Parts: sequence; structure tokens; C-alpha cells
Amino acid sequence: MAVDYTKYKLKPEQEILDAFGQKERIFLISCKKCFREYLSEDGETEECSVLPKFLRDNGKKLTGCIDLDFLCNSHVNKKIIEKTNFKDSQAIGVLSCGLGIQFVADLVAPMPAYAIADSIPQANNATCMTAYHGIALTPQKCAACAQCYLNITGGICPVVDCSKSLINGQCGGAKNGKCEVKGRDGSTKDCAWEKIYFRLSKQGAEQNAGDTVQLRNYAKPDVPAVNKFSNANLEHRTQSFYGGIHPFEFKEAAQNKPIETFPEPETVIIPLSQHTGAPCEPLVKPGDKVKAGQKIGDSKSFISAPVHSSVSGEVVSIEDVLHPLMQKKVRSVIIKNDKKNELHESVKPPADVNSLGKKELIDIIRDKGIVGMGGAMFPSYVKLQPPKPVDTLLINGCECEPWLTADHRVMLEHADEILGGINILMKILGVKKTIIAIETNKPEAIAKFEKLTESCRDTITIAALPAKYPQGAEKTLIKKTLGREVQAGQLPLDVGVVVSNTSTVLAVNNAVARGLPLIERIVTVSGMACAKPGNYKIKIGTPLANIIDHCFDKTLAPKLQFKMGGPMMGVVQDINEANTPLIKGSTGIIALQKPEVEAIPDRTCIKCGRCFDVCPMELCPSLYAIYHKLNKPEESEKNNIRSCIECGCCEYICSSRISLVSIIKNTKSILNKAKAS
Repeated sequence: MAVDYTKYKLKPEQEILDAFGQKERIFLISCKKCFREYLSEDGETEECSVLPKFLRDNGKKLTGCIDLDFLCNSHVNKKIIEKTNFKDSQAIGVLSCGLGIQFVADLVAPMPAYAIADSIPQANNATCMTAYHGIALTPQKCAACAQCYLNITGGICPVVDCSKSLINGQCGGAKNGKCEVKGRDGSTKDCAWEKIYFRLSKQGAEQNAGDTVQLRNYAKPDVPAVNKFSNANLEHRTQSFYGGIHPFEFKEAAQNKPIETFPEPETVIIPLSQHTGAPCEPLVKPGDKVKAGQKIGDSKSFISAPVHSSVSGEVVSIEDVLHPLMQKKVRSVIIKNDKKNELHESVKPPADVNSLGKKELIDIIRDKGIVGMGGAMFPSYVKLQPPKPVDTLLINGCECEPWLTADHRVMLEHADEILGGINILMKILGVKKTIIAIETNKPEAIAKFEKLTESCRDTITIAALPAKYPQGAEKTLIKKTLGREVQAGQLPLDVGVVVSNTSTVLAVNNAVARGLPLIERIVTVSGMACAKPGNYKIKIGTPLANIIDHCFDKTLAPKLQFKMGGPMMGVVQDINEANTPLIKGSTGIIALQKPEVEAIPDRTCIKCGRCFDVCPMELCPSLYAIYHKLNKPEESEKNNIRSCIECGCCEYICSSRISLVSIIKNTKSILNKAKAS
């Protein structure tokens, strides 16, 4: 039986088309795969028989095709490639491992050579220290890191050619084109990223340096300008709270779009777990007729929240459906919408709101299923019964995530109702002080609440905060507005504060003043290729597929990454899961460009220290990556990993593109399981 030593596999079809872009005339060069018995019955490699047809079917013209034995053998193949006429071609497609792609890219430069295959790893780590592809002694190497990104680096491999294996741009440590890291024999190595910069610069207007990868300016530094820039960075870093980042906001796409009602879905999927705590048990069965606002799930557990039907219609089934945030299947009630929107008889305001006492208000908030709508989904009625005295209610109107503008519009269009909700919460908590925190990138909202609270400034004040992420995190917000520090292991109530999101406060007002359960919410839909960006009032349980079909360019959707929530803390959704629904904690549906290079756990930390600088909780994220590799979760616990709020600042800034948030979540899970056992 022959052993298969195949070193590469075709990239996904869409990724191949994306690589060629607007280039129509393509020349193919393929390798015959090392030691594999590669010939099919018709004498062609499988890929070379399929790929030309695929390219032609997608509007590309094949200008030629060469199959070569052992493409990495430069002594034999260099002459063949140099004699080949590429003058009618716009690009070369190379079907091989990364070794062959680099070899061809060097020979045909400045014409771009694109990788149309991914390498198959031959070792167990990203930089492949124990196994390289290829059988010939060539200057190039292929580290077999599985996802070939030579397309965006001009055919020069940073994993191998960069001494530090940086894949997100150079470190700035090169001098006169040479890396600061020397070999064991004292020899110097060319800076791979400088080579990449100049290679891309020569490949024409369609692929100018800096268009596809983040590169530095190689001009001689202006010392005063650098100092000024550094001082400005330092000021930003400590502004408002320690750490944090200033990502591009992209809020202009939706911030001026008034709230509009989203089209009625044909079917809603209501998960029985839309809150922190115990999932609900169904109160209905298939075939039952339900009305909008009717309770369809509840739990006897203290930490839980009931769920209600968002439409009137018939229960079709109760089945397991993928939860958009937990990313596992949970029991869900599926209801066919009759579009009559008949309200359940329980949806009615109390006779006299002002006469309601603390217990009655809490019972209403629990019965109407109100949870934290900033994403955490903690049952509000539990938070409103703190075991310790509190003196301040803090309203979070920061909405610091990029793209998201729903809370902004809620503050502009429902300010009176929010003020009503604040009064209800103050009555329940027995506090006489409320702070409404709003970032300064929302001047209309600040002005609106300044005017509304003119007559009650002794109890309600507005805190206008400089825009910075993650300003809305409870601990950072408390420290900035009140100067109180929530220590590791503590909750806001330990320092006398209850924090509530503006949309949650609106939901509280609707529950008490109108008798309306949490069956709809305001959601920002925005991002790349969004044809109808805006802020929509959407029924809970509306399938994600409905939102994508209504708001996004369907032809571009497969190229995008959809997140429920913001781009920093949101959860990537599988658009092929048609039944994934919108839930109570869904703040937005944002489409982003798929990352050229995925963050993965196993990349090597270069100890640049940037994650230390941006962590708002003043932790040491890179240590968690190191202890993850060493399988020592207890060491991460000693370094306060439980205090991490998973804001993503460290991963956003990481030079090595390490998936730090995934590592942190995984470590916490291991520690929790160990504690439970």
C-alpha cells in the first residue's frame, strides 16, 4: 500500500477567486506532490483537471498550465519557468506547498504569484521547528502552518523568513534592512517584512504596499514627531481609565438612522435559555395557540428569567437549536407567526404605577423576563435585590463598541421612558443618587439628558466621558465615575453600586408602565456590505438568516464574518445555521471582513508587552498564553485570570495574532471544572 505524503490541498473556491480579484488572465503552475502516486487514470493530477474548468466557469481565462515534478527543485525548474511566456497573463496561480509558491514568486516578480493551495502540516506547531516541506536544498522553506497567506505578503513567507515569525507586520527592530536578531554564528538576516514591502510596491496599483497588510513607513524617523506621537499615546492610554484602545468607531453608518420596525418573521425561535442561570422549562406544547407576550417558559430557580412569545400564532415544535452566544444547542420553542399580533391578556399596565411598592415592582420585572441587555443577560430582578446596601445607580450609556449605535438611538428617541425606568430602579434600590454615563461621541444624547434632568440635578447627574474602549465595562465605569475600585473577586454591589444598561432601563419601564414583557429589542445592523444599515426594533426569536437577507448584499455575504454583538466581544455566527435566532442579549448584527490571518492559540509570544499596556484590568495577558502552552492553569489563576473581563483589547493589539481571549475562556473553564469536582 502506497504512503500518501501529500503536502498541500486546494484552498476553498471562494478564497481562490478572492485572491485573483479583478485579474482575468491566469497562468497555472502546479507541483506533482513529492512522493505521492499522483496520476489519475487520465494522466492528470486531480486538481489540474478540476481547477481550469472552475476558473473558466467564473470568468477567468486560462493562458497556460504547467505541471512540474518537484517544483521546489530549483535547479531543474528554474530554466523551464524562465523560458515560459507569461506576457499575456496578469497573474500566476501556484498549486503547491508554500515552498513552490515562494520559488515561483521570486522568479516571476513583479508579476504576482498567488497561492491557491494551503499546506498540510508536517509537525505539530505553527512554526514547524521539526518539519519543513520540500526535498530540495533551496533558500526558501515552507513551515507548513496550514493556512497559506503568501497571497498578502507577495510570496515571501514571514513565518520562515522573519526571525521572529511575525505575521502582522514588522516589529520595528530592523536597521539598514537587517534584523536585530542574529544567528548563532553571529550572522545577520534580512528583514523579511522590508522585502515584503518592496515586493508589494512593485506589483502595481492593484496591490500597493499597505493595501493588504499593515506596514510601517521606512523613512528616517523624525525624533520630535516620534516623541510627540508617543506622548499622545501615553495620554490616551491613561485617559479616563488605565489601558484600553481607540479602534475606528464606524458608527457613522447607523448613528443617524432613526429606529425602524423590522419586517415580521414567518417563524420565531425562542430559546428557553436567554439569561444567566437555570434554563426555563416549556409551558407550552406543539399545537398550542399562543399570543404575543404570553409566558411560554419559566424556572423555579432563583437565578433565571421567564421567556415569552414575541408573536401570536401556533407552536410548531420544541427542539434543540444553536444558541447564538453560548454556541451550543439549547431547547427552543418554535412558533409559526400568524401576523395578527394579538396581545396576551397579561400584557396590560397596572391601575396605578405610583402606588406599587418595592416587592410588587420586583415581581413585575421578574415576571416580564427582564435581563441585562448589554450582553451579559443577568436577571434584572436578582440584581435589584443586593444583599448589601447600595447608594448609587449607574446607568451605562457608553456603547463603546465600534459600529453599535442602538443604545445611542434609544437615548435619543426614548429618553423620557429611560427617565421613567430610572425612577423605578431608584425606588426599588432606595438610592438618592444616579449617574448617567455617556461618551462624548454622543453629544446629542448628552444634551438631551442634560435638559431632561435640569429639575432633578440633586439626584441625577450626567457624566460625559471621553470615548474609549472598553469604557462600558462595569469596573472601569465605576472607577471613572465614582473613584471606587472593584477588587478581584468583588461585584459592583461590594462598593455600593448597581449598574444598568440604557436599553435594560427602557425594558424595565415598558414592563412596569405598559405591562410589556421583553419580546423585542433595538438592534444595530451594520458593517461591511450592509445595504440597509440601521437600528431596528426586532422581535426576539427572529432568525439571523432573515436579518442577513433583508439588510446585506447576498452575493457578498459568504465573504464576510457575521458577529452577534460588537466586533470586539461579539460571537461569530455560522450563517449556514438558518435557525439561529436573535435573543434578549443581542446588541447588534455586524458584518466584518474575514481576517486574512486567523488568530490561533499556538503562535509564539514575542514579549512585546503591548497586551500589558492595553489591559484595562491591569493584568498580564501574555502570561496566560505561556501558561496555556505549559498546561498550568493554576499559574494563570495566581495571576488573576478570573479578573479578566474578556474585552479583547489584548487580542486586538497582539503582534503575534495569538487568540488570547479563547485561551482565557478555556483556562477559566478548566479552573471552574476543577473547582466543581
